[in-house]
Amino acid sequence: MKPITQEIADKNVGYIVDGITEVIKTFGPRDPGSEGETKANEHFANVLTNYSDEVKVEKFTLHTDAFMGWIYFDIFFMYIGVIALWLNINVLAIALVVLSIVLLVFQLIFYKHVTAPFFAKKTSTNVLASKKPTGKITKRIIFCGHTDAAYEWGWLYRGGFKLFLATFLGAFTAMALVVALGITGIIKNGFEIKLLSMDVIGQSYFIALIILSAVIVLLISLMFNFSNKSTVVDGANDNLTACLTSIAVLKTMKDEGIEFEDTEVCALMAGSEEAGLRGAMAFSKAHKDELINDEKNGIETIFIVLETLRETHCLSIYNKDMNGVVPTDPKVCRLIKNAAKEAIDRDIPYATVSLGSTDAAAFSRAGLKSACFAGLDHKLQRYYHTRMDTHTNLSKECLDQAYKVCMKTLEIYAEKGLPEA
Repeated sequence: MKPITQEIADKNVGYIVDGITEVIKTFGPRDPGSEGETKANEHFANVLTNYSDEVKVEKFTLHTDAFMGWIYFDIFFMYIGVIALWLNINVLAIALVVLSIVLLVFQLIFYKHVTAPFFAKKTSTNVLASKKPTGKITKRIIFCGHTDAAYEWGWLYRGGFKLFLATFLGAFTAMALVVALGITGIIKNGFEIKLLSMDVIGQSYFIALIILSAVIVLLISLMFNFSNKSTVVDGANDNLTACLTSIAVLKTMKDEGIEFEDTEVCALMAGSEEAGLRGAMAFSKAHKDELINDEKNGIETIFIVLETLRETHCLSIYNKDMNGVVPTDPKVCRLIKNAAKEAIDRDIPYATVSLGSTDAAAFSRAGLKSACFAGLDHKLQRYYHTRMDTHTNLSKECLDQAYKVCMKTLEIYAEKGLPEA
């Protein structure tokens, strides 16, 4: 493969920055299942026809608001829980806290959208572009980014990571207070249903219950501003950096006359990642059997998922994804690590997505070989999922290093395949 010079890298980093700027200025908000997301993916499909042999646009349906829907259910449950405390129905109050935590675990930890039937269904798209080898395919590498952008995380924008974290901790504190008051109520007042008053429970306990109820309502109400549907961020870093870098891989092959004998090179623009990895899940569901059958017939497929290529010092390879519960493929992780050592002379560390997930988790959970290469600071910066994530807030240094790592990953995989883990 032709060496990637700094001149080639500079040209493609410029292409990435210009491409991000064009998408943001042309297609408007790209929230999951929106017109902007659809038009951006149509644009990517048109662009990719210049650099690939085949481009497919695949539609899928989803309940876009279900992913964050647990927040509204949990707020409602806590409001009812406070009312239950005042009616001395303490078992119900405690049960509602348990239900809230179970719902949070299903929705946020395991990405199982049990609230989906309560939200409207929309249509989103995935775009897959493929550059065929000159001979028989024995390997396939898919670089992946997601086209959609998030709703703004209000408290992160207003106060940074500490306020964002404090809001989460405040919600758990509210739940703990409901449980504590529920247990206290059972011990003090038994199980008889009755409206608590000063005459029933005494002045001190009555005043304490008023104050703590107000604290619970306040803390849980702050979650309304966690994800603000009135503002869709530009998503320049998260995750147009990944989309344009994936396209730049195919563009480089075309511009520099790079061809492989047995390796198919693909770029996947996934839709609706911010709705809980729904594009990657839809792609996995549609192609899992085909890809596994290919594997049995000697065609290996790997996914190189790219995510938020912004912080050079935070470049990481996620070997544990989806809140640390989904391992990614160790050989794919090692491939990226080896490529980084050769391309930019850095020993990129392995890392865990301790809160949240990337599309690599969806592919890995489906039994497909995947890992994620990301440049995200997990002490979330104020631009992350906020209106500050603009085309003027990109890091060319990070894009330069990520692009070089991707090209070297491609080169090593095409020539040698996967390394040992």
